[in-house]
Amino acid sequence: MILTAGDYENILKDGLIQKLNWLEEEFSFLFNSKKGNYSQNDRTLAHQIIKDITESINCSEDARIKELFIDTLKSINNIYPELF
Repeated sequence: MILTAGDYENILKDGLIQKLNWLEEEFSFLFNSKKGNYSQNDRTLAHQIIKDITESINCSEDARIKELFIDTLKSINNIYPELF
């Protein structure tokens, strides 16, 4: 099976969308139980996770993926404002 450029883009988009879903789930898993009592280590971890995902998202030229990323970050910021 030979992949075309379009196939590669679709695989990349699917992977990035999965990462965005994972990002929200990971924040919930890591920080939901702390109810605003975040340590400096929590803040550092949150920033590192977002930095790593940002690097992945920046590889995509798809504007819709970047919009979804911004929406995901806004959602996380609304739920966990004390982390930022």
